[in-house]
Amino acid sequence: MDPILLSVVTVGLLLFLIGVGLPIAYALATATLVMMVAVGDAGEAAHIAESVFQSLDSIELVALPMFIFMGAIIAVSPAGADIYRALHRILPIPGGLGVSAIGGCTVFAAMSGSSPATVAAIGSSGVPEMLARRYPPGLAAGTIVGGGTLGILIPPSIVLLLYGVVTKVSIGQLFLAGILPGLMVAALFSLYTVLRMAAHERSHRGDAPAPAVEDPGDDGRSALRVLPFFVMVVGIMVALYGGWATPSEIAAVGSTASIILVGLVYRLTDLATWSALLLKTVRDAAMILLIAAFSYYLSQFLAYHGSVQAITEALLSAFGNKWATLFALWLVMLLLGCFLPPFAIVVIVAPMFLPFALEAGFDPVWFGVFITLNMEIGCITPPLGINLFVVKSVAPQLSMRSIILGSMPFLGILVLASLLLVLFPQIALVIPQGMMGY
Repeated sequence: MDPILLSVVTVGLLLFLIGVGLPIAYALATATLVMMVAVGDAGEAAHIAESVFQSLDSIELVALPMFIFMGAIIAVSPAGADIYRALHRILPIPGGLGVSAIGGCTVFAAMSGSSPATVAAIGSSGVPEMLARRYPPGLAAGTIVGGGTLGILIPPSIVLLLYGVVTKVSIGQLFLAGILPGLMVAALFSLYTVLRMAAHERSHRGDAPAPAVEDPGDDGRSALRVLPFFVMVVGIMVALYGGWATPSEIAAVGSTASIILVGLVYRLTDLATWSALLLKTVRDAAMILLIAAFSYYLSQFLAYHGSVQAITEALLSAFGNKWATLFALWLVMLLLGCFLPPFAIVVIVAPMFLPFALEAGFDPVWFGVFITLNMEIGCITPPLGINLFVVKSVAPQLSMRSIILGSMPFLGILVLASLLLVLFPQIALVIPQGMMGY
């Protein structure tokens, strides 16, 4: 079978299986096995267990469940609300609440590495607070939906970790490369929020002032409560980027420190809660690792039949230059983002698209950040933008229509950030080059 036709049929079958409700990991395995039989490689199916095991035989993957556990621990504590309150106290500007929410998402993302956890932690207090102070409902929802996307870009990012594992790119360099783009997106979100709220206040200048909203229990102690978590995050960054420890060692220290801090600061000692956290960690880690393993199996099958190289050559010849080809790949990722979770897209497309990136002269670290930034867009785009549904769950009084419409400007900002990253790749590369000599 023609290599390009093989890849088209395989991916089409994969999307069909996912569309009919088969779990992503099993859809990957089924699509690969069916196509093996179709091309006469049925005997290779006997080696699936060995191939899957080898794909997971990586010490760096040990960091995954521990980062998930660390994020889950912080997410169930009041740390998100405390971060939000602490930032709000020092931002007395138009849109200050929205900027505080975005800042809270930025900080919480650095502690959890999870987009849904970030949205739930900051949104549960941020959205009601903004609505009480007469923020437009769409803006209140959009700041949380948009800010929550930082959870998969600000290190430690599970998506960047998976990209590094499946492509063999340095995870430390990827984490460094994600810092400045993440801060850039947060700054653009904040700038839009300030301008939008300033315009809203001008148009409603004659209205009665918004009622004062009590901030129960916040006499400055929220900042003191989150200070140890800031110290923990800074310590993790210094140890990782200074080369003092590997990502797996850092994940172990971070998860242990999170247990101690949450227990001491927030008195989280309920056995049922800890049991639920462990069970959630096992389920989430198992799901992601199965997807990663079977996507590796699929990519190896396609690479063996020359599909990856054929697609790279076809794309470069069809579009004439690497920029047009990159734009085509960007559109593919946006389309996939409407239907698949970010980590699934990364482990599926990264092994297929990275050869093109290398052939076209793109930096593999930059390409990882570019893919991850575009996966942020997938967290917003309907019909399966997960952040939209998390905000709906924490603010049920808002209609899904207002949440989606309020999130569209933030989606546009993410598209702008992708363009800036393409035009100025040093946004991602300056820190890893400066700190690690990359």
